[in-house]
Amino acid sequence: MYIKRLLFIIAIYWQGVGLCQSLGYLRQDNPYDSSTSQLPIFPALGHRPIHGKFLRHQPLIDLALQAHTSAQGKIRGGYLVDFEKSAFFMRLSAFVGAYSNHSVFNQNGLSLKNVFLQWDPSIRLGVKPSRYFNAQLGYDRNFYGEGARSLFISDFGKPYPFISSRFNIGPLSYQAMLSYLGNNSLQKKFFMTHFLHGSIGKRVDLQFFEAVIFNSGDTLTHRSFDPAYLNPFVVIRPLEYSLGSGDNVLIGLGAAFKFHANSKIYGQFLLDDFLLSALLNKSKYWANKFAGQLGWKYRFSSNLLRYSLRIEANAVRPYTYSHLGEPLSYSNGSQVLAHPLGANFWEVLTQFKVSKKRGAIFGEVQLGAQGRDSSSINYGSNIFLPYTNRPSDFGVSLLQGQKTSFIKGRLNFSYSLRRFFFSEIYCELFMVYLHNQQQNQFKLSPILGIRSPLFNDYRF
Repeated sequence: MYIKRLLFIIAIYWQGVGLCQSLGYLRQDNPYDSSTSQLPIFPALGHRPIHGKFLRHQPLIDLALQAHTSAQGKIRGGYLVDFEKSAFFMRLSAFVGAYSNHSVFNQNGLSLKNVFLQWDPSIRLGVKPSRYFNAQLGYDRNFYGEGARSLFISDFGKPYPFISSRFNIGPLSYQAMLSYLGNNSLQKKFFMTHFLHGSIGKRVDLQFFEAVIFNSGDTLTHRSFDPAYLNPFVVIRPLEYSLGSGDNVLIGLGAAFKFHANSKIYGQFLLDDFLLSALLNKSKYWANKFAGQLGWKYRFSSNLLRYSLRIEANAVRPYTYSHLGEPLSYSNGSQVLAHPLGANFWEVLTQFKVSKKRGAIFGEVQLGAQGRDSSSINYGSNIFLPYTNRPSDFGVSLLQGQKTSFIKGRLNFSYSLRRFFFSEIYCELFMVYLHNQQQNQFKLSPILGIRSPLFNDYRF
């Protein structure tokens, strides 16, 4: 037994010595505060190679107990290794642990099923030879955007293998990334994205995003892999049209305006499919699939207190991100690549945090509605279903189907234990209320735990 435990610890550590950079922590309470950063790509990279050597070893801990109708919880641990020297960096973080069945803690695991034992690896290896270029190879999640949510790429769901290159020239930054995704079937798929970010002065940021999901050899049409997509400097939509393919292509625009050093308004607009004539005659055509985000974030300090506030609204039309079925849907491992709710919803999210030295109070409230699908008809919320199974071509409106309203919130108190693996102990009150024609559901449960605050929390 002693030898097995020792080999287990060595295996985790050996994987860790392999891979990722000193990118800082992705905090659970307010992970993507780009008020101090000009580049809305996370994990973020410094432009210049460092001099000397940086090495960090960090044990990870994550224990929690939730009290509801029956006690639920999780217990897991892991290790983080960061190494950076000159133009080379590598990082690994990995969690291994157990989750109780039917727990909210299972919802952001590596399986849609309630799996008792799970492990969550994160790996990055990269080179940064100059301030103008860097490249990465890894198995991890990525996030594009300024908000708590992203309509482009979110870190919700499973990690995936990827390779990326980034170019920085003055106020412009351009990243191309190729990822290898999967689903419940044997069909695999590739995910190619381009993200262009530019700054106009010190206040205005503009972003252009495009992505394509394509299969690695379609089992139905016997279509082979398209190497033309690997060109990082080609515009995807015209290329997809010239190939005559039926791939899943999305285009997005983003913008942010900084009022002053601590306040920023931001937004995203994503276009999946679009027919202008149907939009002008207000026929609510099903293939006019798009999504929008608008948000504001603010933070300031007063004496020893630090404050942060975020208000964000998101809305996604029915059938956005979906395709002829799961193999070409905007997903990985049966989990969405963008917003956790999928499509056919609107939401307003508010976050606030007040901290002083080691103590912090964090609150979050989300309210909104979603049109749910029935057992036989696809109304547009489940992106894994084929959009061919829709009730009609016209008259498709937001929240069609079974309208479900929701209010979710939590109030969290935490205290940092910096000498104990840089962890924090916390207590939390978690609330969920759902309402539709068939049911009213209310759940209120306290949560107590200790954690290493590394990842964004997508329990709601």
